[in-house]
Amino acid sequence: MKRVRTQTQRPANLNIDGRRVAGLTSPPARDQQAEDEFARFFSQSLDLLCIAGLDGYFKYMNPAWTACLGWTLEELKARPFLDFVHPDDRAATQAEVGKLAEGAEAILFENRYRHRDGSFRWLQWNARPAAGRLQIYSTARDVTHQKWLEREILEVVDREQERLGRELHDGLCQSLAGIVALGSALSKRLAANSESASSAMAAEIATLLNASIVQARDLAHGLGPLGLNDAGLDDALEDLARSIRHLFRVACTFECERPSPGLRGGAAVHLVRIAQEAVNNAITHGKADRIEISLGSKGGQGLLNIMDNGVGLPVEAPTGEGVGLHTMAYRARLIGGSLEVGRRTRRGTAVTCAFPLSRATDGCEKPDHVRR
Repeated sequence: MKRVRTQTQRPANLNIDGRRVAGLTSPPARDQQAEDEFARFFSQSLDLLCIAGLDGYFKYMNPAWTACLGWTLEELKARPFLDFVHPDDRAATQAEVGKLAEGAEAILFENRYRHRDGSFRWLQWNARPAAGRLQIYSTARDVTHQKWLEREILEVVDREQERLGRELHDGLCQSLAGIVALGSALSKRLAANSESASSAMAAEIATLLNASIVQARDLAHGLGPLGLNDAGLDDALEDLARSIRHLFRVACTFECERPSPGLRGGAAVHLVRIAQEAVNNAITHGKADRIEISLGSKGGQGLLNIMDNGVGLPVEAPTGEGVGLHTMAYRARLIGGSLEVGRRTRRGTAVTCAFPLSRATDGCEKPDHVRR
């Protein structure tokens, strides 16, 4: 009788010699485990995590998105993500996505996303392209509360500056003017009593006090109200150029396209403060004797330009930027705009602030979660 040999089946993790291979598991089990860990990581993160395609759609998102924006994940993935971006931020968002598509390693930017209730949330993004795949790996964080706090701090600073300006003008200047009047009267009385030396000293005191009054008024004008209660942005910038010519004796011109952007309120205040800072830098640090301020629009955006003929920025970037430049850039971001500062071709510095022309540059009223 012929003996039939039965063939035993080797376990999946044994090689042909029957020896066990460490760490070898079947591919389906490994893939499932990795997928489970991936989903667990996404679901537990407090930050907004997502994988987006270069086709403009979200591919994978964690539940934090729903908690932040109110939309379900299915709703967010069913429409192009630009549909949820504030209209004033769409062009900038497309430009950032374009950088990633062209191979940028990582980008950091901010934009506003629409909440289901109609308000907007400020999101701060950190994104990088996936190597070899038409996808973008991104993390985002809701910084709306931080934005409103920073904005309120700037508003407090502006109000304090205006208050100090009024105090200088209405308080100190008036007191000095009274002392000048008394000094002049004393000088005349001393002269009448043939005390010429004392009379000359009293007259000199009055002259110095008059000079102090001029300086105090100049300070008050720089700190005081911007004249935006009843005027538009173009009128406020024209007034700024006029005051610069009077106070610093430098040529300062203002040109405005017609019709002008005509912004009012908070956006106009920030733009005039940007112009003030740029002009002060040009005079104080740039030693400029000619400054050109212009207001116009291009490509659906407003443009504020301040150019001077001063010494310009250093060829090599300094180790630390001034507070003024940071404040100017921050004011631009607050109104949904951007700031560029650079050297002019021949001589001087050019400051350009691009800003949206829509009336509601803030995008919305303060959201409920920020009020709380």
